[in-house]
Formats: sequence, structure tokens, C-alpha cells
Amino acid sequence: MADAAAAPSGPAFRAADLRVTAILYILTTLSMATVGVIVPFMGVISTRIGASPAQLGLAISLFSLPSALLAMMGGALIDRIGVRRSLALAGVVAVLGDLVLVNAPALWGIHMGLLLAGVAFAGISVAAPAAMVEMMEGPARVRAMSFWSTYAPTGYALGLLMAVPFGADVAWQGAVLVHLAIIGAATLLVPLLPARTAASGTVARRGSPFALLADPAIVRLAIAVALPNAISYGVSLVAPSYLARVHDVGLALSSGTVAAAKIAAMMLGGVLIGHLLARNLSFRRLYVGLALGGIAAQLLLFHPATPFAVAALALLAWLFAFGGMAGAAMAQLPVLIRDPANTGLASGLVGQFISLASFAAPPVYFGLVDWHAYWAIALVGLLVAIVVLPRAPVRD
Repeated sequence: MADAAAAPSGPAFRAADLRVTAILYILTTLSMATVGVIVPFMGVISTRIGASPAQLGLAISLFSLPSALLAMMGGALIDRIGVRRSLALAGVVAVLGDLVLVNAPALWGIHMGLLLAGVAFAGISVAAPAAMVEMMEGPARVRAMSFWSTYAPTGYALGLLMAVPFGADVAWQGAVLVHLAIIGAATLLVPLLPARTAASGTVARRGSPFALLADPAIVRLAIAVALPNAISYGVSLVAPSYLARVHDVGLALSSGTVAAAKIAAMMLGGVLIGHLLARNLSFRRLYVGLALGGIAAQLLLFHPATPFAVAALALLAWLFAFGGMAGAAMAQLPVLIRDPANTGLASGLVGQFISLASFAAPPVYFGLVDWHAYWAIALVGLLVAIVVLPRAPVRD
């Protein structure tokens, strides 16, 4: 056993590959942006509809619920109906979710809107990697999947930026409407994806979707991707308020620092890691090195004695490490899939593990206040991820 080949044979990045990557990345980040749009207005929404912060925190968790429960089953459905149709349907559901949020008369409306947004996110986040596996190959696919895997922090940050112009109490629905318009327009790009794919002629298996749970390599990869995602999600939720409280800076400054660091680190990390993997760098060594660097970065990020400027740089370093870990691991998914007919199913299994871990992250992180606890979660989680990271079989 050895590391997966980092640069499988195939064509270089073409214009068609760039188009596919751009459409899938835009759709996935915009779907994730729903959370970033809503979170800054939780206090305002709480006052308007008479809900407690804890109740709204549960509503945010509902966004991850569909993926946590149904991602693997959804992957099997995507294998049957095709990725283009799945992406288009998910985009329509995302628009419906925004409409419900804008017109929500009470807490149940917020719940319903975020639940619909979560259904859309589940469909898009599972269909997108399946589409890349089917529509691309070789180094181009490695680079694309590495870049795409940074969607979660980037999407959350994008949502925060959408909310910035609507800081007034009376205008929070405007941010949701902007999101609605943009993700609706992005959904119209789905027909530009290739109509037929490399797996078009493959007949999907009709076996149980749970059969993949017996494949240790896929399950271990899912865990190695899910743990850093959950840690990153938790850090994203608490970092703005934590930095503002510990370093006595304005919440606007800390939130802006987090958002800017996310976008810069994620996009740079995804591109760079994909480039390195496409040049035969061992993905396992890269993953382990980035995980250890991420542990050190989180220590600096949360230690109260760290100056704010250094903490901001540590946040940037952590996000870069996370983007590289996620990219290095996700780029191995096509290598580990034994049957191309189960591409969507395998993608759904990984997505379900990510969502289950992310669903647990908000209550865990919001229940902590001490910096030791934040760092301990990162230390344990990333060490476990290193241990479970699979070794792919050598390809002839």
C-alpha cells in the first residue's frame, strides 16, 4: 500500500474544465453563504420574531440537518437522475428557501427557510464533486477538487460580506434578497455544464447505498475530511466574538478580519495545494504537515497572550492549513472509488460525514469559553484525522 498517485494521467486544464470548476464552485459557495447571511442578524431576528438566541442557534443547525441525514441517500439519487438535473433542482430549492426566510412571520418560518436552504446545500455539495469526477480527469480534476473543497469557509465569509451593506435593523431581509438573486442567477449557469459525461454510459448499481460503509478507505477518507471541516466551522462561528472580547477590538473589525482571512486563505490554499498534488507531491505527507501546522496556528489564534495582529495571521495560517488538508483529501476521492457508477454515492457518504460533524460543531463551540478547550478540540480532532487518513492502493 502507498499513497494515491497525485497526478494521474490525463489532459491539462482546458477551458471546459475551467468552466465546470467555476460553475460548481460558485453554486456551492453561494449555497453555503446562506448561513453567513443570517448569522450577523441573529440578534435583530430574535427581537423581531420573539425567539431566544438558543432557538435561533437551533435554526442554524437545521441548515446542516438534511446533509447529516440524507447526503448518502441523495448521492444514490444523483447517480440515477444525473448531476445537471440535481444541481438545477437544488438551485430552485435554494431560491425557495430564501423566499421563505424573507417572508418568515415567526420562528417556524426561519426554521423552514433554513431547512430548505439545507436541502439545497445537501444536493449541491454532493452533486458538485460527483460532477467533477464524471466531467474531468487527470491533473485538471485534482486541481479542481482541491480548489472546490474550500467552499465552506469561503461561502460563509461571502455571506458575511453580503450582509455588510444591510447593517440597519430594518434591512436584514435585503441581504437575503441579494443572496436569492445571485444564487438564482448562478443556477441558470447549470445548462452550461457538459450534457454528457465520462460516466454517462455507466449503469448505476441498484444495491444498498449503505454498502459503501463496508469500504474502509472511503469511510476513513470521510472522517479525515469531516473532522477538519467541523473544526473550521466551529472556529468560524466563535472567532469574531472571541477575538473582539479577548483583544478588546470592535466586533466589526474582528468579523472583517475573519471574513477577509477566509477568502484569501481558502482560495490561495486550494489553488496552491491542487498545483502541488498535480506535480506528484505525496498527499499524505502534505496532509500531515498541514495538520501539524494547523494545530500550532490554533494555539496562537486562541492564546490570550497573542497580540491581535499575530492572532489574525494565525487565523490566516489555520485557514490555509485547513484548505490544504481538505483539498489534499478530497482530491483522493476519485482514486478510492472502485466503481464509477457509485460516484454520487461515495460523494454523498463524504458529505454526510462532513455534515454530521458540522451539525455537532455549533453547540460544542458555543458551549465553550476557555481558550484551552478550543485548542484541545483542534489538537485531538486533527490528530485523529491524521491517524485515520487512508492509503490508496497503488495503480498500475
